[in-house]
Amino acid sequence: CPAHPVVSLHCSTALRRELEELREESRRLEEDTEQEEDAVPSAAYVTQLYYKISRIDWDYEAEPAQIKGIHYGPDIAQPIDMDGSRHSRCFVSDYLWSLVPTAW
Repeated sequence: CPAHPVVSLHCSTALRRELEELREESRRLEEDTEQEEDAVPSAAYVTQLYYKISRIDWDYEAEPAQIKGIHYGPDIAQPIDMDGSRHSRCFVSDYLWSLVPTAW
């Protein structure tokens, strides 16, 4: 801004207004983030829910293409060891869902 007092006052007012707008936008973003965090369940909750439904204890140490774990079915524990690169995602999904009992 130029050194002229009237122009300088105008620039100062414009900068204050811009700062207030940025503060308001920041406050809105924080509120939105808090609301999203409240609405999205935690990863631990989702993991526990999937375990309770599927009863599959995953082997997280397996290679990325390997699908490994243990399914704790109603009668016996059954190991799961599949090469995910040899099967379609649809096949893998159908197979895993077929392990889940439908009788409640």
